[in-house]
Parts: sequence; structure tokens; C-alpha cells
Amino acid sequence: MDPIGQKIINAIPVLYPRQRKVLRFIEEHIAQHGYAPTLTKIKDFLGVRALSTVHEHLIKLEEKGYLERCDDDKSIRLKLKQGVFAGTMINVPLVGTITAGQPIDAFEEPEQMEVPLPSNLVGNKKVFALKVRGDSMIESLIADNDIVICEKVDFARNGDTVVALLDDNTATLKKFYKERTCIRLQPANPRYQPIRVKSITIQGKVIAIYRKYEN
Repeated sequence: MDPIGQKIINAIPVLYPRQRKVLRFIEEHIAQHGYAPTLTKIKDFLGVRALSTVHEHLIKLEEKGYLERCDDDKSIRLKLKQGVFAGTMINVPLVGTITAGQPIDAFEEPEQMEVPLPSNLVGNKKVFALKVRGDSMIESLIADNDIVICEKVDFARNGDTVVALLDDNTATLKKFYKERTCIRLQPANPRYQPIRVKSITIQGKVIAIYRKYEN
């Protein structure tokens, strides 16, 4: 198995900033008090007027697998699912889109989203996330619409999967190989030809992959 494939993080969907804010408040309230906040407390924390707004956020968080709601005769209790937040989490910015195919203009506009990651996966690395467009890296288990987590570096070893900026200011996601007369950017799909260039600027290398599975 490709080493990248061993680091696929399965079924941890991306959170929008407001959803992340709500979840963080619930997590901190449980850590401090031993129980979840009421809907009214969440409403006051968000500064909204309607409990229906809180309900909408909770429904989305439940659908994404971050919490469970338990009904009883008196109230609604919130309970974080075991294993989702095992350890400290950090937020990684999703800064745009990268192609696993023919190069495109580097990078598209930021999507104003964040990807929560276990801190022990990232360590002290500077990281960013990109959404993948195309299937040229499919045999490295990077598929269309995946999100790749990249360490921000300006160097690579042969075989690393890199975010490569070409001289014409286009970018692509490929395996890096330094050859005697050129740099080869190798796809992981026999339908695509390698790209050979004299020079590139490496903007990062892939260290993990997010994938959301639909039921």
C-alpha cells in the first residue's frame, strides 16, 4: 500500500467556522462542568435570538458524526461521541483547490473552511489543506474531491507527493522525481503522462488525506 494511503482519515467531515465554534463551546463546557450546555446557553454564546438556529447547527454536527443528542423527559442533553475527540484537535485552513490532472492556475480562492485534525498527526509542522480536482493520483489513493493535508515545505525527496508550482504559475499535485536532466512530476494513473520540467517551486508535500464516505 502507498504510504499516503495508510494515513487516510476516514469519515471526519470538514466543519464550517460557526459549526466548529459551537462544537468547541460544547467540548469546553463538558470539560469544565461535566455535562453539556443547554440550548439556551448555546444560543446566548452565539448571540442569536432563535433556538431554531441552535437546532440547525446541532443537526449538522450530528449528521457529520461529531455529537449525539439524547432526549429525556426534561431536556435535550448533548454527548460527544467517543473517539472523535480523543486528544487535542487543531484547525487546518482549507486554502483552495489543486488539480490531480492537468495543471491549473495556482490556487483558487480560499473556501473559508477549516479541517479539524488530531494534533499528534501534525506535530510542529506548518500545514494547510487543499481540495483535489481530478483522478491522476488515484493509484496513490487520492481521489477527486478528497482533501489533502500538506506540510508547507520547499523541498522534496523522490517519491514524495507534492504541490508543485510550475514556471507558468500553474499548479498540480504529483509525485516528485529529480532526474539527471529534468524534474519528473509523475501521476499515479496510467491514463496520464508525466510532466517533465527544468524547475518547479515546491509549496508543500502531502502527509494525510481526508475522505468523506457517503451512505
